[in-house]
Amino acid sequence: MKRISSFIPVHVINKKALIKEFNSFIYDNFPNDIIGKIEAINIKDDILMIGCMNSSLATILRFEKQLYLDILSKNKICKIKDLKISIID
Repeated sequence: MKRISSFIPVHVINKKALIKEFNSFIYDNFPNDIIGKIEAINIKDDILMIGCMNSSLATILRFEKQLYLDILSKNKICKIKDLKISIID
């Protein structure tokens, strides 16, 4: 009998690892006051989706988007051209 993990496509496993790497990068490089309040949720093509714990932080990230894109441009994982910001519960 096969395990359920044998049915998970490889690209799903790779995406999970990629998101984990971005969360680690965010933890190491973003300002300390927002580290515990954001996380990488998804990545598709060259767009990183970040989830925020509250709407005020999401607004700040949207206004300072270029600053965070500049920080993300220094990563060695993959190239990020845009950020999408959402609120998570």
